[in-house]
Amino acid sequence: MNQFDNIIDGLKDDLITAIQENVSIKSVGGEPEEGAPFGAGPKKALDNFINISEHLGFRTGVFEDMVGWAEYGEKEAPMVCILGHLDVVPEGDGWTYPPYGAEIHEGKMYGRGVVDDKGPVICSLFALKALRETGITLKHRVRVLVGTNEETGSRAVKKYVEEGQELPVAGFTPDADYPLINGEKGILICQGEATFIPQGDIQILSLKGGIADNVVPAHCEAILKVSPELMKKVRYTIENWEGPARTSASLKKNEDGTLTLSVEGVSGHGSTPHIGVNSIAWMVKLLITLGITGEQGKFLSSVNRLIGTEYHGESLGICLYDDVSHYTSLCWGTMEATDGKVSFSINPRYPVTFREEEVLPALISSFENEGISLTVKMKDDPLFMSEDSELVQKLMKVYREKTGRDEKPLAIGGGTYAKAMPNILAFGPEMPGKSYNIHEADEGWEIEDMMETTKIMAAAIIELAK
Repeated sequence: MNQFDNIIDGLKDDLITAIQENVSIKSVGGEPEEGAPFGAGPKKALDNFINISEHLGFRTGVFEDMVGWAEYGEKEAPMVCILGHLDVVPEGDGWTYPPYGAEIHEGKMYGRGVVDDKGPVICSLFALKALRETGITLKHRVRVLVGTNEETGSRAVKKYVEEGQELPVAGFTPDADYPLINGEKGILICQGEATFIPQGDIQILSLKGGIADNVVPAHCEAILKVSPELMKKVRYTIENWEGPARTSASLKKNEDGTLTLSVEGVSGHGSTPHIGVNSIAWMVKLLITLGITGEQGKFLSSVNRLIGTEYHGESLGICLYDDVSHYTSLCWGTMEATDGKVSFSINPRYPVTFREEEVLPALISSFENEGISLTVKMKDDPLFMSEDSELVQKLMKVYREKTGRDEKPLAIGGGTYAKAMPNILAFGPEMPGKSYNIHEADEGWEIEDMMETTKIMAAAIIELAK
């Protein structure tokens, strides 16, 4: 395998440049446009991927402007697939370096999508290029397949599958952790709604927090109308508020006499909400302390009691457990209030041995009992593949041989494209014990890890396609 590794080392500069090209494109999902079903940004990233693939000499194809691919091997041969995505979550605030700058500092490239999932996608292209340059004969054709809608529902790849496009006999998605993900929790994204009419001496005129359903919100802001008699109380409360570590609250008087109340938390991935600090949850607690009354006060008390700062859905009746993937996780992703209405999103992820019908009824009834309607925006069933399966065995063999490590496969709360296409498991690129800031500020990937992942991918392709 040293031959392949040496070729990959020789491609380092071109690999880095290609990743920087794609990361520099802001590919957050947006409104549909002609020729861009998930917005201009994801389509631009897809076009760039196709250009890079053609420059590297691969056959390419595009399905309905939402899925693209590059491939190598005999056209009639069965297909092995590396499946990734080019869309990203919004960048959020708090970056040390420009979120779309793809700048390299002290051996690490920073940018939204550099790890999730643009960098690994481009690495897979260069792994395939290295194999082609050796002239190795593969039994299967290899396709690097990319979607443009993974972060907001995976509709692109789901449509690719539903429309009867070609499916792989085996493959992996480099969109999670090493050594291998053989279990992914079931995922729900739900939207709650209720009336929210301002009343009383402290009124919430508007409120907004969060950037995405599957991201722990780092910032929440409310515009308050406060009676003169309670101004001192409000100022004293904010000035003396003591939230958890890494949080803060501030108050600003506006020209029209209203007050802007801001709460800062810490962002994090929706699958690991305990790592972040939820600014919405703490904003709600702070507003309750201020004494919001009437309909607004009732709603705040309800969501604080049902969700609050819980991570496992205990008060919602969905705190489930199994020995494979452990407890339900719960992320309160967004909340927005204006014009007498309020909406919010929650993102529960339940253990792999449970099913939707064991989660959703309790979830809906918990909110309906408080006069809050709840609808499902997105759902993904759990995924689990036994450690004895052929795909798990082959990918684990590659990981052990290339790294010298011997961890066991993992079950995670994150959802990947492995759920959207058969015969796929998530494999890399995150190494155990390292920090990558996925879905957070300063998402970054060490260049050394990029190169190692590219070499692991090349070995995995050979193992699956030889």
